[in-house]
Amino acid sequence: MKPARVRIALTVLSILVAFVAFAVWFMTAMPGARHRGPLQPLAGGDRQLPADLKAHVVAVASEEHNAGHPEALERSASYIEATLSGLGYAVSRQEFETAGVKVRNLEVRRAGAGKTRVIVIGAHYDSAQGAVGADDNGSGVAALLELARLLQSVEPAEGLEMRLVFYVNEELPWFGTEKMGSLVHASGLAREKREVVAMLSLETIGWYSDAQGSQRYPFPFNLLYPSTGDFVGFVANPRSRNLLHRVIGSFRRHAAFPSEGAVGLESIAGVGWSDQWAYWKFGWPAVMVTDTAPFRYPHYHTLRDTPDKLDYDGLARVVLGLEGVVRDLLIAAPD
Repeated sequence: MKPARVRIALTVLSILVAFVAFAVWFMTAMPGARHRGPLQPLAGGDRQLPADLKAHVVAVASEEHNAGHPEALERSASYIEATLSGLGYAVSRQEFETAGVKVRNLEVRRAGAGKTRVIVIGAHYDSAQGAVGADDNGSGVAALLELARLLQSVEPAEGLEMRLVFYVNEELPWFGTEKMGSLVHASGLAREKREVVAMLSLETIGWYSDAQGSQRYPFPFNLLYPSTGDFVGFVANPRSRNLLHRVIGSFRRHAAFPSEGAVGLESIAGVGWSDQWAYWKFGWPAVMVTDTAPFRYPHYHTLRDTPDKLDYDGLARVVLGLEGVVRDLLIAAPD
């Protein structure tokens, strides 16, 4: 090969290496330090939290509950409403019809003076067809119910409104359709010309393992992330990277629990597989919080996804970290 061609080849190779290095940095570089080492016992009043979380999961996700099983879906919705009402919240219903079945999103709010911008924390309460749904997504519902309790007295900063939303119809065949509960909710905010400055989707967050090989990411993610499924993941699209950094940085300050973050294109399998997708459709920043579901959990989308399978101690630590995250977001909205 002639010297000129060698120089060109080396230049091209250097550019490609630099591009790959930048892409890896952009996707994986996160603020704060991942917790390592043993977990300390829960302190004081937090010791009751795992039992309370389990009670919620048992109540909302002990049977298949979706539009194909409307009576079970109604039992889950009624429990959520009753629990929120018992905490002193006024529960709003967003009702619509799916395949001849009346279904609903459920929402509670806390607003500062002069509310303009919205922070949404959401979790879907329906199960997949042919699944009980304890982890997917009874765990997210239980976490959101406990966040509602922990945030009862929160006062958002001026110009901010917090909305805690329990969505119906996240699972197929409704995902990505006009009957998807989170898309119904996001569309309503768009019609009202509200600005969503942050959205967190709590999606399948109840199963953790310290066994080597318990995390099974496909190539090349298996080269970038641990092979032990002991962490909670925070996932965003490129437009939500700033929010992701703020959220995971806050979580790592508030929780001594392993965490990982990733920025990925929506076309990558798993990145857009939950309710954050609906808010991305409107260009709003949103982050999925997840135990990575099928990349870890052996009972994903099966009738074996039952309440006895979950790690409620780990889930409790995630909830306490998320409480700190939400409080930080409500002090000052993301830019």
